[in-house]
Amino acid sequence: MHDQDPRSRRPARTLLNAMSRLSRRDFLRKTAALGAGAALGSPGLAYAADRLLTLPIDLAVARGPSPADNCRAAVEALGGFSAFVKPGSRVVIKPNPVGRGRPELAINTHPDLVEVVVSGCMKAGAREVLLVSHDEASLFAANGIGAAAERAGGAVKALTTADLYREIPIPRGVLLRTDMVSADVLDADVFINMPIAKHHAGSGVTLSMKNLMGITWDRLRFHRLDLHRCIAELNSAVRQDLIIMDANHVLLTNGPSGPGEVRVAQTVIAGVDPVAIDAYTAHAFWGDITPFHHIRIARELGVGEMDLAALAIKEIAA
Repeated sequence: MHDQDPRSRRPARTLLNAMSRLSRRDFLRKTAALGAGAALGSPGLAYAADRLLTLPIDLAVARGPSPADNCRAAVEALGGFSAFVKPGSRVVIKPNPVGRGRPELAINTHPDLVEVVVSGCMKAGAREVLLVSHDEASLFAANGIGAAAERAGGAVKALTTADLYREIPIPRGVLLRTDMVSADVLDADVFINMPIAKHHAGSGVTLSMKNLMGITWDRLRFHRLDLHRCIAELNSAVRQDLIIMDANHVLLTNGPSGPGEVRVAQTVIAGVDPVAIDAYTAHAFWGDITPFHHIRIARELGVGEMDLAALAIKEIAA
């Protein structure tokens, strides 16, 4: 895809000007005040509107042999870490740390990306960078993510007890009226989602939106109700300030834990719109995205844009 003038974006992407300067905490307070049954225009777009209106592009796609360089290049194209992290910020990062395998198996977020992001946040002035996920602490050690975070000045936290979660309303939820979400994520000044692109037996793919199941307490509830709709509804209520998709190695089959067919794609995709990132990634590596219903449902809920032709996308050789 070619670079596009961001001024050519669809008018619908700027309908939430009144909400566009909400801070992360302002957004969460306003969402909570609405209660479970209220509606706020399009809250999914509201949580990202301030970024969408100020970033030079919608998606940055960096390709090259070095995962770390790809990550740096993609974030730099969006304005660099200082565009997202202000001095004194408390940053919370959600990687995908579910397995013990090396990066080439495409099961976990690449440790090199984790180190780049934690380091970039610290250099931008973050007072704290914490990696969280509803996974056992031993996994962070086994797959190298914990060591990478600590080398760069961050820390990790396994979200394995109920007291680490807080109930929030899902204003646009039909199946999810409320959900128990990581208190660390809710209280963060900046929340960065760092998924890896891979196949999933239940949802077809696990990308940025599916990765947020790792900040909820009762993940089996999603499967009991309707996995696709629950993923979309959760994303309508949880604001992500930056998404960095690890597609350096992509697990095409037998996900989420593999082993399966792996494509060495040498790619990192960054942006703030989870629907756009997931639509782009799914189309790039699986072609037909129609089986991945949560992407369409999230678009219908106003979470983001899945029409790639409507996006300003910059491709970079890192």
